[in-house]
Amino acid sequence: MFAEIVSGLKEGKLPEPAPLRGRCHAGVTKKLAFVQLPPVFWETDPKRNPDTMHLLWAVWLLHDAEMLEIVKGIILMEQAEKDGLSLEEFTRQSMEGILALAPDDTFRALLKQKLIT
Repeated sequence: MFAEIVSGLKEGKLPEPAPLRGRCHAGVTKKLAFVQLPPVFWETDPKRNPDTMHLLWAVWLLHDAEMLEIVKGIILMEQAEKDGLSLEEFTRQSMEGILALAPDDTFRALLKQKLIT
């Protein structure tokens, strides 16, 4: 669901906000449907069950505080059933993950500034 956005980040391109917002809202809706099911029914197809880390990256890039709270809830529900990572640890790993996509230090600095401000 977010493959195009991840590819763009690897090429040093920030995603356009409007399409990112649409994908983010659709992704959160899909993810909420899955986390309400028993874990044995959680699919691994990212088009049907988006990667939670990608959802977090999207809300960071959009600076959407309301959606961030929803994604934090998803992280807590999912981690309770999966890896058991704390919200803080998942967030730290997510930040490392998105910054690792940057093709160079200049884009990494731009990305870091975009995520923090």
